[in-house]
Amino acid sequence: MLHHIKGIDHSLVGVKDLEAARAAYEKLGFTITPRGSHIGWGTANYCIMFDEDYIELLGIVDPSLETNGLDKALADRGEGLLGLALSTEAPEETHRSLVEAALEPSDLITLKRRLELPEGEVLPEFRLIRLTSSAGLEAKHLFICHHLTPELIRRPEWLQHANGALHLNAVVVVVEDPGALADYYRRLCGWINVTLTDNTLTVRFGRGSLIFVNDRDIDLLFPGLTMDDEIPVLPYLIAMSVAVQDLGKTEELLNSKGIRGQRIANGTLRVRPEDACGVLLEFTSTVT
Repeated sequence: MLHHIKGIDHSLVGVKDLEAARAAYEKLGFTITPRGSHIGWGTANYCIMFDEDYIELLGIVDPSLETNGLDKALADRGEGLLGLALSTEAPEETHRSLVEAALEPSDLITLKRRLELPEGEVLPEFRLIRLTSSAGLEAKHLFICHHLTPELIRRPEWLQHANGALHLNAVVVVVEDPGALADYYRRLCGWINVTLTDNTLTVRFGRGSLIFVNDRDIDLLFPGLTMDDEIPVLPYLIAMSVAVQDLGKTEELLNSKGIRGQRIANGTLRVRPEDACGVLLEFTSTVT
């Protein structure tokens, strides 16, 4: 892939009550890591780790400190998907390549967070490159991430999930005109990874996808789903899908927890946003 971009690094879910969100995603069958917190900010997180990517549950624990806009996002639209991070193993080369391609990246940003392990606190470190709003999302909601201390954020026991989850499959964003973003993404990750079909734009990042759709054609991706009469402010991150080992076993697990998933004609298993902190969550088989 162009610019040394490897794939998806993680998705971000903004939540109002971090401990309640942890409990909700544990009920969905995910294994949750110990809590982390962002140094100098009032935000903290729990993560759901897969072998190459992960889901970050992000909440405010000290509103008197900087929240990087999370307070406004929760006030404006409530809980739900906040953004997506892409992955690179060569951040300096990625940044230089993006500059040369006139894709207007931010400067490289180095950050640390605390991770509260049973044996003591550790400080995972990472580097970020924020992308321009030409990508269809605000810069703080779409960025590229490189982990300087990957050994601190993944342990074998954190990768095993009762629901059989394996990796992020897709994140879906509602925008006014998906086709208008096609040129940017062709320059970002190459023509071969960008597909424009009618009013849906699919961008492949490794084994996962970032999908843009307009509000009039949302039912093409989500059969039976209709948007509320009051359309949220666009762009609107609406959905996330996770690939699992065995969809039938995932459904059994959800049923045992009192969560009634909905089988969709396209073969996915849909969970209501109220059961997933505002996220329209779908589980999909690895063979679909």
